[in-house]
Amino acid sequence: MLIHQFINASTESSEVIGNAQPTPSDCHEPPQSGSKQERSKELSESLKLESTLQELSLYDFQIELSCLGEDLSKAFEQNPLLPGAILTEQGKFKGKVSRQRFLRILSRPYARELFFTAPLSRLYTYVETDVLVLHSNTLIVKAASRCLQRPPELLREPLVVKFDNEVYKLLDIHQLLVAQAQIHKLATRLIKKQTDQLSQAKRALDDELEKGRQIQIDFLPTDIPKLPNLEIATCFYPARQVAGDFYDAFILPGNYLGLVLADVCDKGVGAALFMALFRSLIRIFSGQTSIYGLSIVSNDEVSCCNVNDLCPADLEQISALKAVELTNNYITQNHAQMGMFATLFFGVLNPATHSLTYINAGHEPLFIVNSQGVKTSLKPTGPAVGMIPDMKFKIHQVQLEPEDILIGYTDGVTEARAPNGDFFTLKRLLKLLEEPTLSVSDLLDRIKTHLFAHIDDAPQFDDITMLAIQRIPSETGD
Repeated sequence: MLIHQFINASTESSEVIGNAQPTPSDCHEPPQSGSKQERSKELSESLKLESTLQELSLYDFQIELSCLGEDLSKAFEQNPLLPGAILTEQGKFKGKVSRQRFLRILSRPYARELFFTAPLSRLYTYVETDVLVLHSNTLIVKAASRCLQRPPELLREPLVVKFDNEVYKLLDIHQLLVAQAQIHKLATRLIKKQTDQLSQAKRALDDELEKGRQIQIDFLPTDIPKLPNLEIATCFYPARQVAGDFYDAFILPGNYLGLVLADVCDKGVGAALFMALFRSLIRIFSGQTSIYGLSIVSNDEVSCCNVNDLCPADLEQISALKAVELTNNYITQNHAQMGMFATLFFGVLNPATHSLTYINAGHEPLFIVNSQGVKTSLKPTGPAVGMIPDMKFKIHQVQLEPEDILIGYTDGVTEARAPNGDFFTLKRLLKLLEEPTLSVSDLLDRIKTHLFAHIDDAPQFDDITMLAIQRIPSETGD
């Protein structure tokens, strides 16, 4: 009969019993329990999140099934920490027997007489169980999970760890759980550290976004131009700290009033940066200035746009509107790779005649309303700005009569969602526009009241922007 003997644990992380006849003269002294515990503690303290079973202190104790039960009992007596034994038959792995099952079977009446002087193969037929075998490169956390998924009666059974070249060792389940606890502590500390770092980074990012929000607000006109017989009202509610929507109202050469309402595609920082670019380009180009070789042509050159039925007196308005084409060309020439574009309405109002010359570049229709409701809509006259190089945009013209209100909005109004997902819709907006109103401020307040009642506590998905202007009747009745 063959039995392996323990080797000195002070020089190895595991104990081995070599092939030998099990006689008292062959047996080595078992390793001291204290050295094994200290070794296990050192190993558990050096673990990492990706540590595997081979990094733990394993028991390399094998015994042939032809050996006597008494031989295994002596091995357990010599090493109180030994959790079990690997059973072999002619050197090949056959299974394992745990200390607790071995001692339990021997505690029964007549067990010693039956098994002590008989081969272990007889005892094994009584203690054989399903054996969980995992490879040595299995992660400790995965191995612990597999062990804890076993039936309750097998939870305390040692784990068999298989190495390459058919080497098998035992791992005490208690040691495995201690190692898992140590790794859990490491994971907890790592998560806390990363959470703190993320919180710090988020605070820094929020500070930067707040600066960006303030800079973007500064891009919006703080002082709306005040012109005789005209009242202008606006509202702006970004969905995030920075937005892609913008409106503008500014005085052009010749005392014309420029009105801009735009929605840059996408959201967040990228849209906000392009919002600033679009806004600046429209202002620069409409003011008969040049940038990067793109400039406003003289008043008698109107080749940039399709102009129909406009009187010669409106050529100054037309020249300002050339800013749309120049902005489009600048974006497509310099930023085409970004795929950014904007739907944009740019109107030039003559305060003397109240004629509005405009380009609607793919934007939502604007409406002219009076006491009777919606009078007309200003539909798109061309595609969005920044999509097609060298695009020619059609110019249209309308007349604002006394008490007429021109109102524009971005799709954040009509596509605002209720908690159940329903859109606010154009139909709801038109219904509000059909109702009599006292002023542009009153009209925007009414829309905002219904809009935010519809949104309720749902998250705001898109920027909400509105711009409205009303022609006030003069005292002379003009």
